[in-house]
Amino acid sequence: MKKGQRLIPDYFITKKNTVLQILFTTLFAYVFINIYRPFGSGDWYNVDWWEFSLYSGLLVIAGMLVVLASRLLMFFLKKKTPVTIRYYVLMILGEILFMAAIYAILEKTVIKDERNFGYLLYLAIQNTALILLIPYVISLLFFSWKAKTISLNNLLNQLKHNSSFIPFHDEKGVLRISLKAEDLLYIESSDNYISIKYLHNDQNKSILIRNTLKNLEKEFENSLLLRCHRSYMVNVKRVSMVKKEGHNMKLILSGPGNEKIPVSRGYHAVVKNFFGNQFT
Repeated sequence: MKKGQRLIPDYFITKKNTVLQILFTTLFAYVFINIYRPFGSGDWYNVDWWEFSLYSGLLVIAGMLVVLASRLLMFFLKKKTPVTIRYYVLMILGEILFMAAIYAILEKTVIKDERNFGYLLYLAIQNTALILLIPYVISLLFFSWKAKTISLNNLLNQLKHNSSFIPFHDEKGVLRISLKAEDLLYIESSDNYISIKYLHNDQNKSILIRNTLKNLEKEFENSLLLRCHRSYMVNVKRVSMVKKEGHNMKLILSGPGNEKIPVSRGYHAVVKNFFGNQFT
């Protein structure tokens, strides 16, 4: 990822939210076409309402297959590189242009519209933009509101019960454990699980919860939990030393064993900014 490019919020592009967005857009497009009859559909052959509903449904399905292919490509690329806001915007523009071209071609070949193809494409882009952008904006606003609400509720619950305790939930939002802040050491990622390392009676303990560090990073933003590695988050109150060895950096934790947590290069700047700029 190039410097300065911002990532799209993760909750915009989860599999669940992507499926919901496609389903909502499909329903919106079908209703939109049957009410406003864009793409010259009002000039289609003299058909009954049920026939028009059938043909418009097929048209919507064709368009949504384009969107589905676009999102599958996004998930494939997501495995190799993070999805930026720029890529997301270009992806939507590509969907609009591709679908508009399909609709303009159908108007010209199937309906035999005598108007210039360039003009038909221009109208198709306008209509397709309306069909896609309205449900996209609504769904993205909903996803953002939902994510902020969950984050706020977690924070309020934490303050309500005891500010000195840190609650940990699984991916479904079920509370699994609540630890004293001073007892938490660090969190390690393990596939779709997180391993929470903590002290109990001065002994190292751990508990496995089904969740991801990405979710925790959003939930505990600007708190005492700091992401320092793709696989680690640490309790900053437990960091007794920040040690640099060559090009590598490690966090030394206070407690039994004085465990060393690696800092990946992508998080060097974050760690430096948090603990001070004395490391160069």
